[in-house]
This record gives sequence, structure tokens and C-alpha cells, in this order.
Amino acid sequence: MRVVVPALLKSFVSHYAVNENTGNAEATKARLKNRFRLLALLYKELEKRYGTSKTNEIMQEILMTGGQVFMRGFTPLGPDDDLQTFAKLYKDFESKNIVFDVVEESADKFEIVIKRCLIYESFNELGVAELTQWMCDVASVYFSSYHSRMKYMKDRMIARGDDTCHEIFVWE
Repeated sequence: MRVVVPALLKSFVSHYAVNENTGNAEATKARLKNRFRLLALLYKELEKRYGTSKTNEIMQEILMTGGQVFMRGFTPLGPDDDLQTFAKLYKDFESKNIVFDVVEESADKFEIVIKRCLIYESFNELGVAELTQWMCDVASVYFSSYHSRMKYMKDRMIARGDDTCHEIFVWE
């Protein structure tokens, strides 16, 4: 309670407004910061009380167990769906969170390069960029078991210091 209540009270008075002159990415970041401000404030309160190492352990557990809620926008594929159906779902969902280029989109492979992660940028502006790596881990766990015919690979990640993220989905 000594951690949650101060974070909750601070979250009521903080709000990130969208300036009319900002671009779509900045408006998205404001929306994301508002969505995750309580999480950021909770992190900061935990860090004051328990230090960075223990706070990171706690937050990793919170994100890995509760973060699946964030992925609910990916509706399950039906028996007649395929990788191209998934690619459409992915692009619709993630266009709200990342700026990416499609490298390949076929019946067997969907490959993208993420140039900007608006979640990472938002978390960075909230002062909790380190949390993004666990959000990415949530996605990796989720996609690894999303569909029995789909294999997921990620070999670069902005949240872990790379310039881009690289994701490949293969239909087997």
C-alpha cells in the first residue's frame, strides 16, 4: 500500500496532452504514456523503496504475468486462417505502437524491420525505458505459442540497444 497509493494518486494528476500540431507518432506516444503512466509511477515508487535491482525483478514478474492483457488485440486464428491473415492482424494492431517496414509478406513468411518503437520512446520519456525489454519478452512468449503452424523469431531489439527490431514469422 505504501507503494501503490502514492503511485495511484500521482497518476490522477498527471496527464499527457496531445498538441494539435503534433504528428501521428507524437499523438500515439501521448496516448501510450497516459496508458502506462501508472506503471511508470509504480516503478519509481518501488525503486525508492527497494532499489533498482529488486524493482526490476518485481516489474519483470508483473509484466511477464500481466502483460498478456496487452496482447489481446491479436485475436486467435481460425482453422481456415493462414499467415497472411495473421500479417493483416499484426499490421493493424502494431501500427498503433511501432513504425515498421515489411521486408517480406508471403504465404510462408512475414518479415518486418521496426524502425521506431513508440512504446520504447514513450517508456523512455516516462523515465522507465528498461521496462520495454520485458514488454518485448511478453510479445515473444505470446507469439511463440500463438499458432501451432507459426514459428516466431526476433534477432534484434531496440529495447536492448539495437538500432532496429527484426521479426520473422514463418508458416510451417
